[in-house]
Amino acid sequence: MIMIKVIAISILCCFLVSCTPKVAPPLHSSDTTSQINQDTTPRNQTSDNQKSLYTIPIATKSFSIDKLNQLYLVTNRNEVIKFDSKGKEVFRYNNNFLDNLKLVDATNPFNILLYYPDYFSAITLDRTMNQNGEFDLSNLNLFQTKAVGSSNDKNLWLYDEVAFKLKKINRSGMVLRESVDISLQINYSPKPIFLVERENMVYVNDPDYGILVFNNFGEYESLLELKDIEKFQVNNSRLFFKKGTKFFAYHLQSFIQKEILLPAKLESSDDILIGKNRIFVRKTNQVEVYEIEAG
Repeated sequence: MIMIKVIAISILCCFLVSCTPKVAPPLHSSDTTSQINQDTTPRNQTSDNQKSLYTIPIATKSFSIDKLNQLYLVTNRNEVIKFDSKGKEVFRYNNNFLDNLKLVDATNPFNILLYYPDYFSAITLDRTMNQNGEFDLSNLNLFQTKAVGSSNDKNLWLYDEVAFKLKKINRSGMVLRESVDISLQINYSPKPIFLVERENMVYVNDPDYGILVFNNFGEYESLLELKDIEKFQVNNSRLFFKKGTKFFAYHLQSFIQKEILLPAKLESSDDILIGKNRIFVRKTNQVEVYEIEAG
């Protein structure tokens, strides 16, 4: 009789356990954080291979980088501040006679180009930000020149909007290279606002038409039909550019375009530069620098 009661009680306990609702084990704090991040991370947030390095809290109107990951910030007062690859300020430059600095081209960190279009003047600085040269465009009657850039031999590329020609000049004003009238070749009169020389090619940007590609002899070769772009970079056969609030890489050989995921939400007023294993994001009141880790 006692044995029967024991068996009955055991069966009843098993039944009650099987009918009890299952409760998920509580999440640890790290699991909770992981779930929240996964649910709320914006689409253009970074992947795990990007991490923040440093932030420079300075309001700027433009910026540039060189091949050594050194950073050049242009303040609202047209002062240029140079930072080393660790984010430490090293040099400053300010020209009391020129105003409205429109371009800093740091392609060559030993020959930095600054362009002041209102004064038809482009000057060059050495690595310590001391002036070491000047190009006076007024001597060539070039009064409508928006697109200029450094050449790899320390001369100056520019687009002559009157003659419709790409030209390379030296500091004496001598024309070393020039294209033919490009408007006759393409049946269109370009109005470039930006150009850059990279990898023995010159890329000339007209946002309404596309990017005209020249070789380093000044000969027109092709058109990249990438429109509505203001500025871009060319590195390792890829052209990087921002369009709206997205950032893209366009492969110059395969012609494949891909969106690049960024480490921070991008606003339409932000600028992006790609350095060696780094991403530089210029916002209104600060510049954020992120490292791209291998893998």
